[in-house]
Amino acid sequence: MKVTYLFNSGFVVELEKHILIFDYFKGAIDHLDPHKKVYVFSSHRHEDHYNPDIFNFKHPSITYILSDDIDHDGFKVKPHQTYHIDDLSIKTLLSTDEGVAFVVNVENKTIYHAGDLNWWNWEGEPQDFLDDQERIFKQEINSIKDIHFDIMMIPLDIRLENHASDGMNYILSHMKPHYVFPMHCFSHHKEMSQLLNLPPLNQYSIFKIEKRHQIWTLN
Repeated sequence: MKVTYLFNSGFVVELEKHILIFDYFKGAIDHLDPHKKVYVFSSHRHEDHYNPDIFNFKHPSITYILSDDIDHDGFKVKPHQTYHIDDLSIKTLLSTDEGVAFVVNVENKTIYHAGDLNWWNWEGEPQDFLDDQERIFKQEINSIKDIHFDIMMIPLDIRLENHASDGMNYILSHMKPHYVFPMHCFSHHKEMSQLLNLPPLNQYSIFKIEKRHQIWTLN
């Protein structure tokens, strides 16, 4: 299993027979094995999670799985549903922003990509907004807390300042995924890594992202 970080929240997860591309925004994808099926996931229409260039990817077998707020042909998904596409099982969660989060099961692996599902605890927002953010976020995460995840890709957005780690800490205090990747950092890799060295996140095993196109080879 190989994981490649593209940019912001974009990742490629390559398995024995499948290639999963999540929230492509920018970054070169050098080669897609023509002998593997490719599935491209876009969690919502925000430009930092969705780029129409995905429809220019060259591959003989490619399927697009798109949040239903994206105006383009593809397999459309909405929150709180389970879909079966070929040999993939896909469960969707409700985002606290727009679109969905993905829970994908394939090749006996279970993979989570949050999209924009996060505890967006922004300083200065009205309390009713913040209460809704917390309630919906915890509701969605609690619905999957009994699943064992091989990979989880979770936002760690430094713009939230003192609350940047709230969402990731809540997830990891309730779940024990095998591999964890932070995301939604744009180019602030150094600042994100610094957060991982501080409480509460320093108690968990979380990969540090140092650069675009970083690659991990995993069991």
